Amino acid sequence: MDFLYGQITDNPPPLVVAPESWPEYGRLADPLGFCAREEVGTHPRGVRWSFWPLAFEEYVSDTEPNLADSAQGELARNRVFIWKRITRAAIPEGWREVSKKPWRIDGYHDLGTGGDYTAAWHKNARREARLWREEHAARYDIVEISLEEFIGAYRKSMTVKKAGADLLSVLVRMHALPAQKHIALWGVRNKQTGRIIAGTATITSPTHKSSVRYCPFMLPEARHCYASIGLVDHWFAHAQKNGTQYLLFTCFWQPGDPKGWQGPAEFKSHFGLQYVAYPPELTRFVRGKIF
Repeated sequence: MDFLYGQITDNPPPLVVAPESWPEYGRLADPLGFCAREEVGTHPRGVRWSFWPLAFEEYVSDTEPNLADSAQGELARNRVFIWKRITRAAIPEGWREVSKKPWRIDGYHDLGTGGDYTAAWHKNARREARLWREEHAARYDIVEISLEEFIGAYRKSMTVKKAGADLLSVLVRMHALPAQKHIALWGVRNKQTGRIIAGTATITSPTHKSSVRYCPFMLPEARHCYASIGLVDHWFAHAQKNGTQYLLFTCFWQPGDPKGWQGPAEFKSHFGLQYVAYPPELTRFVRGKIF
């Protein structure tokens, strides 16, 4: 099946796995919404959240969830298990595939042993990175900013008008977890006005030598100076300097997704990526306590 962006691989490098399975990711901040949630299971570790009378458990792993492992807990009601595999194709007995669609498509760039990472970028991205560096970087700084400044700029952005603030809410919860030391908040600051005109969070996993871009945003001023390209360029350079090998962009558009995802996916596709289509998610129902 043609996903429009390039080569889909069924055999990514061993360290390239869905960010949700990283120990540094802060899964307890997912899912969306303000429902009660708790970590469950051992290997794999998952997250359970509850909308009475049901509880939902989600696991991102190639290891089959152990149903008995999470039978206890404050939210162990009638449970719907959601199992998102990374490469495993076989469907064990008792599990049901609700759709043939991959649960997500991610793209990753392998920084390898160094060198000019922009050589693999699309020509438009290389051009815009050059324009950012030569014509605009002198008027802007890319700096780490506080969570409060990130939130304030995000709420003024075009992004929140188009997509809402759900991802921002998850980021705020992530930032409050012990794993928050692996989150960096980058902002593009206008040196003259002090205003943040674009930003992104990055979550880095030393365990998997990987980093993922999360919750990017831009204000109208950012369009005219290629600030979004500048942020990606900064992320690549920072990762290369610090020994991070794999840079991930998540949630590429596929048939059936909202059309509004196509523009952002096209932007992300310009950075020399290989693609991973994760197997369709599996579900099963397990009875538990009612109250």
